Amino acid sequence: MFVLLWTALAVNAQADSLELENDTVMKDVVVPPEFKGGMEKFYDFFYTNFQYPQESAKRSVSGTAEIEFVVEKSGDITHVLLLEGIDFSIDNVILDLMRTMPRWTPATKNGDPVRYKVSMPLTIHATKNKGLRPNQTIDSYRNE
Repeated sequence: MFVLLWTALAVNAQADSLELENDTVMKDVVVPPEFKGGMEKFYDFFYTNFQYPQESAKRSVSGTAEIEFVVEKSGDITHVLLLEGIDFSIDNVILDLMRTMPRWTPATKNGDPVRYKVSMPLTIHATKNKGLRPNQTIDSYRNE
């Protein structure tokens, strides 16, 4: 019986978290990546650089795109994917903009930089009172 109990404890000790009285204690803490200056600066970058395509503007195209990308250990953005699109023209602008994004502060695990997959929705609204500049809301990102 002692061997069986010891084996169970050894397996638990190797896990990334430990269950204690229905409360999880994390051993390895991951700090998510961040756009330099925070998400508000990300919004500023995105809003300033997003060029609403004229062909989409003529049709007042709006919607929510779901994007996924990896923030590398260096902070570079790679593996940009569009999981759900809005419109061909808008989708291309979003992908191009994400591929040219400045470096982020990378995620860290126990203080060391790690690669981190991010998925986030980008909602684009065509608004007549702002010309071709869209009124977007970007929900907070999440790791998958």
